Amino acid sequence: MLQVCVLAAAGVFAALIIKKDKPEFAALIILLVSFLIAIRVLAILENALLEIESWQELIGENMNYMTLLFKLIGITYICDFAANLCKDSGYSSLSNHIEIFGKVAIMAAGFPVIRMMIDMLEGMMR
Repeated sequence: MLQVCVLAAAGVFAALIIKKDKPEFAALIILLVSFLIAIRVLAILENALLEIESWQELIGENMNYMTLLFKLIGITYICDFAANLCKDSGYSSLSNHIEIFGKVAIMAAGFPVIRMMIDMLEGMMR
């Protein structure tokens, strides 16, 4: 965690220093630091997913719900990351489109749960 904070602080300071002379390079520095942090996050998530896969015997058939949950969390984080990069770069309209895409993608990914609930209600009504 300390490594990520130091990397972020160094990236911000480097971008601030370079921004005076070459603002386009400052944006590239921030983009590079953001991707390095994202790679670190993915490494942590890989360990978390391996741990959760070891729970498969305990969870059983409900593993599909865990998969859906991780898919929804992934969509949320990726869209938030991309939207914030666009906002920081001054492209707020593109950022808004990414946020809308993320909301629609989450809604579409959640349809199986809605279908399951409808089937369950239908079974109760019989």
